[in-house]
Amino acid sequence: MLRCKDIVANATDYVDEQLSWRQSMAMALHLLMCGHCRRFIKYFRLSLKAIRSKQTISADQADQLSKEIIARALVENK
Repeated sequence: MLRCKDIVANATDYVDEQLSWRQSMAMALHLLMCGHCRRFIKYFRLSLKAIRSKQTISADQADQLSKEIIARALVENK
């Protein structure tokens, strides 16, 4: 059974589908049971997508985006 720190360590390979079938299934099993890691992977994917799109945003836009992400995470935690 994987631990949360294993999920963090393998997040990029998981999101990019670079893990073996066995590793991928172990990650999926952990994610089924751990809401914290599911949330981490969800926001990790969003972050990677933003970084990879290479969009330049202003400091005000970055602050607004941060506030929106935090607000969504708080709503989902209720």
